[in-house]
Amino acid sequence: MSRDQEQKSYEQLFILFSAKVEKVIIRTTLVFFVLLICVQAMLQIPYIRKHFTRVEPLEGKPYVWPQNGNGERS
Repeated sequence: MSRDQEQKSYEQLFILFSAKVEKVIIRTTLVFFVLLICVQAMLQIPYIRKHFTRVEPLEGKPYVWPQNGNGERS
């Protein structure tokens, strides 16, 4: 094999390898993005958020809007 043919063969192998690596990186990124969306959606449910996070019990008493019209206004 000549030097030029070896170089072309190496480039073709590198292109094949990099294409496979790119596919893996893209799929992994998509999986993590979907997981992020799912976890963020789950954190919107108070029961799940209470068990998922360690900070939630430390937050204190939740604010409740006054039911009658005599509550404070800012």
